[in-house]
Amino acid sequence: MSVAPPSDQNRIMIYGPKNDGTYIVEFRTVDGEALAISVTASETRVLKHFQKRMPYGLFVPDVDASANRES
Repeated sequence: MSVAPPSDQNRIMIYGPKNDGTYIVEFRTVDGEALAISVTASETRVLKHFQKRMPYGLFVPDVDASANRES
C-alpha cells in the first residue's frame, strides 16, 4: 500500500491492494476536494504498473490557465 504524501499539494494516489484485490485511486486538490474511484481486482494491471513507479503519489502543480493560451 502507498504512503499518503503531505496534503499541501494537488495529488493523485493509488492505494492497494485491499484484501479483496481492489485498488482505490484518489484525486485530491490542495483545497481538500477529493474524488476516489474503486477499481476491481480484474482491472488493476495498469494501476500496479504506475503504483510501482510512483509509490508516494503524483503531485500535480497548479498552472494558470491563461498562461497556457496561445496568442
